[in-house]
Amino acid sequence: MTGHHAHLSELRAFLGTAGYYRRFVHNFSMIAAPLFALTKKGVHFKWTKECQQAFDMLKLKLMSESILALPNDEGLYQLDCDASDTGLGAVLSQIQNGVERVIACASRTLSKAESSYETTRKELLSIFFELKQFRQYLTGRHFVIRTDHAALSWLRRTPEPMPS
Repeated sequence: MTGHHAHLSELRAFLGTAGYYRRFVHNFSMIAAPLFALTKKGVHFKWTKECQQAFDMLKLKLMSESILALPNDEGLYQLDCDASDTGLGAVLSQIQNGVERVIACASRTLSKAESSYETTRKELLSIFFELKQFRQYLTGRHFVIRTDHAALSWLRRTPEPMPS
């Protein structure tokens, strides 16, 4: 893999993870604009001072206390799952005092075999990845899984647990 492709895939992975938090970061789209511009097809990858500033600002905002919270015993947990052509992303949040707070996030790249999976299978892989990552929070609790993939809505209607 060339340097160009490595940097581009790293940037896409970062933006994918950061995208989960966009609703918690004021002016997310405006801040991230120089970074998103680099990911467009046909654009030469050139890391400018403006890109570095955008990256640093997003990192700072994502690590701020207003984003991440400690889990508590009361609130309902929510899992946001996502799969792209290159990776899996997972965000665990919890409703605390009526407000959704992010507790943790995780991501990983897909193996070569996994990247050839069709979309539904990638989304299922994302759910299983997330359940494994966050099992210490979820064991013995009710929680909500959110995914934007319509084909997985059958999970809600499945009365029996799936065999392992």
